[in-house]
Amino acid sequence: MRIRKSFAAAFVPLLLLSAYLGFAPIDVQYDKPVHFLVFFTLTTLFYWIVDTTRRRLINATIIVCILLGGIGSELVQSFVPYRAFDIFDIVANVIGASVALALSSFYHKGMLERKRAQKYFAVQPQDPALELGETGESVNLTDLGTSAAAELEEPRS
Repeated sequence: MRIRKSFAAAFVPLLLLSAYLGFAPIDVQYDKPVHFLVFFTLTTLFYWIVDTTRRRLINATIIVCILLGGIGSELVQSFVPYRAFDIFDIVANVIGASVALALSSFYHKGMLERKRAQKYFAVQPQDPALELGETGESVNLTDLGTSAAAELEEPRS
């Protein structure tokens, strides 16, 4: 398990800025798209910070970004005197985080499949003529002799 420092370096300042703006006495009339975009971005960055299994990333992202971040931050705001609890903020947070999680997981799955394909199917012959059927030559069973021809024939039942 390794930490991707570039994602962590982008996540931490954005998280601090989001926390400051989330608890600051600012009133934005149309804040639902802002909630969606902030949680989409934070969730995407969070997903890619740690290089571990996809299942662990999905579980950690659900717990941290959706439950603690998306729902927990709004519940905490209900206790701040100059902030108001809004269920639609939670909906925007959860949708933004869920879309980011789905897209990141989908891309991660494709990335892992491409890596597996490269690892197991990357063996390429040095000479393209080594591939069967590409040289245009045919094999005549009578040229091989009777013992070789008998070995190559299909078994009879």
